[in-house]
Amino acid sequence: MHQIWIPLKDIPAGGGEYEVDDQSVWQGPIAEFSLPFTIIEPLRGSVFLLPQDDGCLVRGRLTGRISAPCDRCAEPAEMAIDQSFDSFEPFPAQQSAQPHAQDDQRKHGKAAPAEPETDDDFEDVDAAVIRLSPSGQGVEISLSGLLWEEFLLALPTKPLCSTGCKGLCPSCGSNLNVAACSCKSEDGDPRLAALRGLTIEKK
Repeated sequence: MHQIWIPLKDIPAGGGEYEVDDQSVWQGPIAEFSLPFTIIEPLRGSVFLLPQDDGCLVRGRLTGRISAPCDRCAEPAEMAIDQSFDSFEPFPAQQSAQPHAQDDQRKHGKAAPAEPETDDDFEDVDAAVIRLSPSGQGVEISLSGLLWEEFLLALPTKPLCSTGCKGLCPSCGSNLNVAACSCKSEDGDPRLAALRGLTIEKK
């Protein structure tokens, strides 16, 4: 995946708007995990980030069009992606509490000692979305991680090529949308076939 990390210290006080249309953000994971998706209309993400005392407010929208195998007949099914999202990415407890502690100490004329941040502080947050910068620039958030997660959330549980898709014949595997097959359908549940000739006499 092409990574796009934004240091929170670089985001304006009123928030920052970001546009992402680099298709490798989505094509990379699709290829890496051998997922059956094809992008047929470029995906585009718009993301607004607003840092808070204890995390970062995230709002945005993801649009585009993809193709995936139909859940019934396995033929390509095209689907529009139009996902709006509004979430909050929290900082670890130490990260959110530290600024307030420093403010209290400054009020009393004391210098606040710097508390080093460690990876353990980030155990409860999504490392693919928010992390400590390897270059020591504080906390940073991943636009690519956010947009990949929203892409997965936008996918239907069972994509269909059409609502009336007839699927495949369970016996021969023929696509019933193309033509009817010659397989004979079983009458009722085949597990009860031995009981079909049973008659019950009334007393």
